[in-house]
Amino acid sequence: MVKFKTILLVSLILIITFTAFSPCLKNRFVNWDDDLYVTENTVIQNFSFHSVNHIFTSYFTGNYQPLTMLSYLFEYKFFKLDPFGYHLTNLILHLLNCFFVFWLIYMLTRRISVSSITTFLFGLHPLHVESVAWVSERKDLFYALFFLAATVCYCYYLQEQKIKRYYYLTLILFILALLSKSMAITLPLVLFLIDYLFHRKRDKSALIDKITFFILSFIFGTIAVTGQYSVGAVRSGSLFNFFNKIVIASYSVIFYLNKILVPIKLSCLYPYSGIRNIFPFLYSFFVFIILFTVVIVSSKYTRKIIFGSGFFLITLLPVLQFIPIGQTIVADRYLYIASIGIFYILAEGIFWLFTSKIKYFRFLQCLILVTLIAMISVLVSLTWKRCQVWKDGKSLWSDVLNKYPDYAGAYNNRAIIYKEQGNIQQALSDYNKAIKINPNYAGAYNNRAIIYKEQGNIQQALSDYNKAIKINFNYEDAYYNRGNAYCQQGNFIKALFDYNEAIKINPNYAEAYNNRAIIYKEQGNIKQAFSDYNKAIEINSNYFAAYNNRGITYYQQGNFIQAISDYNRAIEINPNYAVIYCNRGLAYVQQGNLTQAFSDYTKAIKISPNDAVAYNNRGFIYYTTKEYKKAWADMHRAEELGLAIMPGLLADLKKASGKDK
Repeated sequence: MVKFKTILLVSLILIITFTAFSPCLKNRFVNWDDDLYVTENTVIQNFSFHSVNHIFTSYFTGNYQPLTMLSYLFEYKFFKLDPFGYHLTNLILHLLNCFFVFWLIYMLTRRISVSSITTFLFGLHPLHVESVAWVSERKDLFYALFFLAATVCYCYYLQEQKIKRYYYLTLILFILALLSKSMAITLPLVLFLIDYLFHRKRDKSALIDKITFFILSFIFGTIAVTGQYSVGAVRSGSLFNFFNKIVIASYSVIFYLNKILVPIKLSCLYPYSGIRNIFPFLYSFFVFIILFTVVIVSSKYTRKIIFGSGFFLITLLPVLQFIPIGQTIVADRYLYIASIGIFYILAEGIFWLFTSKIKYFRFLQCLILVTLIAMISVLVSLTWKRCQVWKDGKSLWSDVLNKYPDYAGAYNNRAIIYKEQGNIQQALSDYNKAIKINPNYAGAYNNRAIIYKEQGNIQQALSDYNKAIKINFNYEDAYYNRGNAYCQQGNFIKALFDYNEAIKINPNYAEAYNNRAIIYKEQGNIKQAFSDYNKAIEINSNYFAAYNNRGITYYQQGNFIQAISDYNRAIEINPNYAVIYCNRGLAYVQQGNLTQAFSDYTKAIKISPNDAVAYNNRGFIYYTTKEYKKAWADMHRAEELGLAIMPGLLADLKKASGKDK
């Protein structure tokens, strides 16, 4: 009966949690890392050994997270760029994590009520919307899954006379967590906390059990910090001396506690520009000292508060800015695992109140039940609404601006969405606002310049690129984009200089190598062009544009076999790029393989029904095989689409096909 009630209760928790987060399933991708991880990530768009190898040997946006990236690879194979599949996966992972939270707390307390309250709070809290609704934050959900499963296994290890299979399973799950997100490095310290709660003796064996875990934490911690340094995400300066780090960490802890207890004014970004007003930081520092003292004193009466507080602080350690990383010092996603510690303390407190035999305890029990129901209802409502904020990029950044109207970054990011939607004037307006708020915002100048360039206003574009580079001499994207603008002007000397600068700043800038190779090819420096194409492909083995361009160069050199090989690889990576089929078709024509050429032109037309070149080229094949009626139809369509056809040819075909009768 108890088992049945437990299953029923867990099912109820999961159903309510699924309902609260269900709006996520209708959400689209957002322009905040989703492009890097999914929509524009050619690595996941090609299910092959090359992609798997790249995933396990490379950083993504400065993070080493191969299991997370592997999940995107599998999803793309089945869902392509349909966001529903990605959001569904995230939600399923969150539900699994809820299950493991229940399991862990039950293993620690043997109380279904405490486990249920903790899991309800974890599952429904709006702070967790960021981790669930944001496709790019899959790493949080994955690492949490393995992290929680590892702690459950460790509990079994301690409670089942240290049976080794539980120990090894804990170790394997820890490795999987580390391969999902580096924040899992805190697990060894959490295992010590579990020892403490279970009254395990602090002897040699307790330390030996953790040695392998600490070694793995050190290795993956080093990998993580190196990755952040590689993308320039680690800040430096006098602001980050030891005392300031303590003060900032205290501020972060109090900020998080406040958001857990009062989850309002949540934002995907909390702007940070340094300690300008010292009072909130000093206030937080003193409040932290008081709370820390209370927690220490509580150890005389119970170990539960020490455990919950320790779990909270330890799992937050990697993001408390002792190593200053990123542009913000706090984020909702950082609380995904850490919040369990606070929820556990709250659940134990509620249970204690509910079972205390004090005066009017019946009334108190009713009050607690009503409060819990009201709390769950409020959390469901807040989470439902917060999920809708993540509907798309425009909604997300508008939400940030509603709360922080002077945040230039949100204007810049929303402008990107407006541009994608074709609302160029609104995009320019947002870029202008971003620059007005922050005149030294190099990214906004660079992005505004892209619009000017596309509008044909090259001089204004160059002016903005120049400003971006003046603000940030190491802005490789600005050099690259300015190089593209110079190419559009036909100023290849300056373009080469900019591509060289971009490559000097970032030796792994595949796009810069590719575009520099195009210039070398046009200048007749074929050897250097091949060298750059090879380098671009070496950096990104799934860079289909580089394969296509190298194939064109091979074609122009008369090496049709190698050209077709490159086109094949480009099509394998991106089978929906019509231009490559047209190019391969030309190579097949040169080999006399008109059947395969015809097939390629037909595929190009199927992908891009308004591809004039493909119609024209297929028309020539029809002409060669004396199918004049079809040849006339294709070439006539090419002319309708704006392609200039050889004078007199259409008239002759029209006559030969009988169309002029």
